[in-house]
Amino acid sequence: MSDAVRAHYAQALQRRMQAAPEAVQRVLQDRLQRAMAEAPEIGEAQPPRARQKKPLTPLGQLNQYMATATQAGPELKSAQRFRETWSRICAEEDVTQAVERGPENAGPLNSHMLVLRTLGLMRDLSPDYLRRFMSHADTLLWLEQAHGRLKEPAGKTKPVKTGRVKR
Repeated sequence: MSDAVRAHYAQALQRRMQAAPEAVQRVLQDRLQRAMAEAPEIGEAQPPRARQKKPLTPLGQLNQYMATATQAGPELKSAQRFRETWSRICAEEDVTQAVERGPENAGPLNSHMLVLRTLGLMRDLSPDYLRRFMSHADTLLWLEQAHGRLKEPAGKTKPVKTGRVKR
């Protein structure tokens, strides 16, 4: 490894150490010491302020706290079950509302009624599949709306709706 590459590597390690949690800082410090042991001229070539650890700004502290909070471990099983149950209930409610709002006197081959009937059967036969299907449909609808906004002129954009898409 050339001296320039080693120096860049050492500088990158020092930048990462400034915002990293303590456990990660120890690992990065070990790597930096090994890199400097292999090429002692790296430490001499760097400006002195790059070697000193700066106090974190409030935003840096928040980033550090969020990084350590997300590294706490896997999601609790109860939280995972709650998320899945909530998602299933929302999908079932969306289908129920769509079926209730469906056309009253539509013929047997009306495309709207065929879709509603299919969603109703899916809800009864496989709620998990319905939940996944609704998630994919929401994503496709969002992509279609985003693509439509890209095609519009800059001055005539429609307001962006947030929240779950109503069917």
